[in-house]
Amino acid sequence: MRKIALLAVFATLAAWTGCTTSRVIENTRVPEISIDSAGIVTFDGRQVALSKLAAALKSAGIGSTQEVNVLLADMSDRALMKSVSTELLRGGYTRTVFVTPRKATATVAKPK
Repeated sequence: MRKIALLAVFATLAAWTGCTTSRVIENTRVPEISIDSAGIVTFDGRQVALSKLAAALKSAGIGSTQEVNVLLADMSDRALMKSVSTELLRGGYTRTVFVTPRKATATVAKPK
């Protein structure tokens, strides 16, 4: 009977809080590589050759198990994305995330 009561309490708490997920990030410093519309790759504020990207991450102390964000310009080239991913994989970086800048537009109507 006690097990049934505990199960009912847990079910109620689960329904009350909803389905939530969370991720614990051990190292909150997420390296960010950016690629502009001309295809220029920058890391840590400096332009980096694609072939030296993984070496630049390693020299900055970024571990290969850490997530690496790649900020893309609006008009991103899939071939360049593939090249960046391949270079990072060669360097041992398996957690590459490609992100784009979010834009919001709003219109405000003037009162009549």
